[in-house]
Amino acid sequence: MKSRILALTALCAAICSCNPHQLSVTSETFGTLEDGSQAKLYTLTNSGGASMTVSDYGARIVSIFMPDRDGVMDDVIVGPGDFETFVKAKPERFMGCIIGRYGNRINHASFTLDGVKYELEANEKLAGVPVQCHGASQGFDRFLWESEAVSAPGRVGVKMHRLSPDGESGFPGNCDCSVTYWLTEDNTVKVEYAATTDKPTVINLSNHSFFNMHGARHGSYVMEQLLTVEADSCIQNNLQMCPDLILAVEGTPFDFREPHRVDYRLDHPSRHLEIMHGMSACWCVRDWDGTMRKAADLYDRRSGRGVETWTTEPAILTYTARGFNGTLQGKYGPVEKYTGMLLETIHFADSPNQPRFPSTVLRPGEAYYSSTEWRFYAK
Repeated sequence: MKSRILALTALCAAICSCNPHQLSVTSETFGTLEDGSQAKLYTLTNSGGASMTVSDYGARIVSIFMPDRDGVMDDVIVGPGDFETFVKAKPERFMGCIIGRYGNRINHASFTLDGVKYELEANEKLAGVPVQCHGASQGFDRFLWESEAVSAPGRVGVKMHRLSPDGESGFPGNCDCSVTYWLTEDNTVKVEYAATTDKPTVINLSNHSFFNMHGARHGSYVMEQLLTVEADSCIQNNLQMCPDLILAVEGTPFDFREPHRVDYRLDHPSRHLEIMHGMSACWCVRDWDGTMRKAADLYDRRSGRGVETWTTEPAILTYTARGFNGTLQGKYGPVEKYTGMLLETIHFADSPNQPRFPSTVLRPGEAYYSSTEWRFYAK
């Protein structure tokens, strides 16, 4: 599979977006699980030549090819390209996947809903306290989702579906979930999340892809790229990496209301930077009301390639891959520190325990829906 990704890279680098293509979806076998079930890899292509690949294993994005200012295509997603690495990876297992049932962390690995306390599986222990992160050992990334190609005027996609059973990782309710990835004619990748439940539960779905606007195969640092965040306030975490304070960004390392290099204030004194060991932050999207709003912009000056992140979610979280050290083999070689950035749209961590945040409770008869768009551009 890795050889196919490299071949696709070479092909995309050799063509311009003006070459003729058609909206299309194709699929092939990606790999085989121990139980004999086979994962698929879907390739979505638009008429301009932009493309993306997604797999039903973990409902994950594997690659996204977008043009630079000269029309040259390159992959902007950092991470592995072969099935075996996704299955065996441990600390890096979440690359490109859907995280759930609750993305990010729940402190003390527990929450109380309608007077009932639910004990969750803990997969972290931070400062001596158990924490659940991204659904624990059997999060949504560890499952083969049902999948089918879909289409609509001006876009093609893949719809993924799975039923998260009552009690999975400690969560109540049979939660029926779907995620649909779309690639549009105007180089937008849209992700739509939907879910229902038969018992009151909590849900917080997101995609965990790492972006590099210069192109993943170049190994360049995202710290050099320009980030803008549409937020006036940001979260300071506690030692469990869950929200503690909500602080104004004014005068802090997290003031990206105007475009700055990602690392422009990394040496600025900050308790949050100390706790997180570097740039990893969750911002409150300005004037959030549940409608689609612009949350961030990441731009690479060398290639002219950029992406706007739009979302219906109340928060956007970034992480600059500081934990990578070259031991993970990616599509184009070792994945090094600072070579990718999350642009993760999400509800706030630990919301089930913190009523100050928008609710993540889903009840029978209600429909959970969330949407995020990555609008790629070149200038």
